[in-house]
Amino acid sequence: MMMAKREVQRERRIFYIALLLVPVMVAPAHAGHEFGPLGPYNVSFDMNTTENYTVVVEAPTQGRTSAGINFTRHNLTVDGSDHFIFLVLTRYDEPMLANVTANAYVVWDTLMNAGASKPVIYQPLIDGKPGVLGRFRFERQDLGGGRYEEGDLIVAASYSPDGREDEDGIYRGYTDCRVISTFPWDVIRDMLNTLHVQVPER
Repeated sequence: MMMAKREVQRERRIFYIALLLVPVMVAPAHAGHEFGPLGPYNVSFDMNTTENYTVVVEAPTQGRTSAGINFTRHNLTVDGSDHFIFLVLTRYDEPMLANVTANAYVVWDTLMNAGASKPVIYQPLIDGKPGVLGRFRFERQDLGGGRYEEGDLIVAASYSPDGREDEDGIYRGYTDCRVISTFPWDVIRDMLNTLHVQVPER
């Protein structure tokens, strides 16, 4: 009888220890800290998701704006099993307009091209800089393109990691950072809240 009682107590201790260990073992699967180079930049952010994903860095591309300003573009994709994030860093040879109006145009245009109508626009700080964020949830009447299902969320954001106000009072930056995502809101919110782009010295 005494042996049976001790065995029960031992089993309980093992059970309680197991319960204490479960959160420790599960926690890393819920969040991943991503850090690495993207061209001349160092980019870091957290992915608060249990969804399997891979981070893909593409080769840089070059181009020229309609005003004749050269730029280099660096793309990073977070490719999940059901969702994605595109992060695009564009570095211009000359400082470009990077105020709220310019970022709002980028976000609005990105979401409209993705099939959204009447997205909701916000003006949060992103990476400590003034930015613009837009979000749109597809409803039944928005599904004509066939790319999304009812209830799907799409989010776009834009800001300049090296933006600053020049002597003429206009906010400009050499680098534009754009993000577009179909991950759930809590995932992309946490990603943007932890996003940091380390800009190389000129």
